[in-house]
Amino acid sequence: NSPRYMTKAVVSTQSTGGPGVGIDVAGVVEEKGDKVGDEFKVGDEVYGGSNGSLADYTVVKSEEIAHKPKNASWTEAASMFVTYMTTLQALRDYGKICKDDRVLIIGASGGCGTAAVQLARSMGAKVIVGVCSGKNEEFVRSLGATDVVDYTKQTIRDYCLDSTGSVDPTKRFDVIYDAATNSGAGEDYKDISMGLLSPGSTEKKHGQYVAINGSPGMWLRAFTIGCSANQHLMVMKRNPADLCHLRSLVDEGWEGSSEEKEFVKPVIAEELPFTEEAVQRGFDILKSRRARGKIVFKVDC
Repeated sequence: NSPRYMTKAVVSTQSTGGPGVGIDVAGVVEEKGDKVGDEFKVGDEVYGGSNGSLADYTVVKSEEIAHKPKNASWTEAASMFVTYMTTLQALRDYGKICKDDRVLIIGASGGCGTAAVQLARSMGAKVIVGVCSGKNEEFVRSLGATDVVDYTKQTIRDYCLDSTGSVDPTKRFDVIYDAATNSGAGEDYKDISMGLLSPGSTEKKHGQYVAINGSPGMWLRAFTIGCSANQHLMVMKRNPADLCHLRSLVDEGWEGSSEEKEFVKPVIAEELPFTEEAVQRGFDILKSRRARGKIVFKVDC
C-alpha cells in the first residue's frame, strides 16, 4: 500500500516511459490528447491511476481514470484507486462474495483492510471479522466490522475453535481476504486460513482465500502450475467501470442492514505536503506498518 497523491492531470491515450514513483492520483484535467473522446474535458475533476503520480503534473490514460466522487475530498479521492479497486475485485471476482456471507479480513486497519470492511458491507456480508491489534479494535468496528480478532492475543484459528478444540462449523468463512501476508514482517496466513474456509455443497460455494501479496509459495505456483483450488493471488485490473462503481458507493451509497443509507468513506492516516522532508516522512510511516488508512501527498500547483 503505497502513499497516494493529488496533482494535475494531462489525459492521453498513450502511456509515457521513464521511472516514476506513485500510482494513485486525483486532480484537474489541464490538457487532453487528440484521441481522447468526449468523456473528459479540460477542467474536469478526476481520480484514478497514473504511473509516476508523485509529481506536479502527471500523464494519465483515459481508460484509467473516472470523474471524481462529489462527496469525496481531494485527499480521499487521491487515496482510492489501488486500495479500493484491488479490494473490490478481490471480494467480487476472486472471493465471489454473496449476500449473508461470513468474511474474515486479515490486516483490517490498513489501507486495503479498511476498504474491505466497507466494501464487504456494501456487498451484503452478514458477518465481517477484522484481524488487527487491540488498539485498533474500536476503529475497525466503527468501519462496520461485526467482530475483531486481536492478533497479539489470539490466532485466527483459536478464534474459530469450539469447546472441544475443533473448528466450529458455524465460524468458518465464505471469504478470507488476506491483506497482511508477505507485507513486510514475515506474516504468512495462508495455511491456517485454508483450514477455516467453509466447505462447498450443492447449495453453497466453497469458501475462498484471496491474498493481495501472497506467500512465496503462492507466487511460485502462480508462475508455474497455478494456485491450488479455492485460493487466489490477487492481481488488480485497471478499468474505469470499477472506478465509476466506487464513485457511486461514495456518492449514492447503499441501503444498510438498518435500512439507512451507508457510504464508502476512505480512511486517511496522514495528509502531507509535497516536500522532500514530508515525502521522506510519508514513506517512513508507510514502512513502519502502523498507518491506519492511507498516506496522501498534496501537490500545490
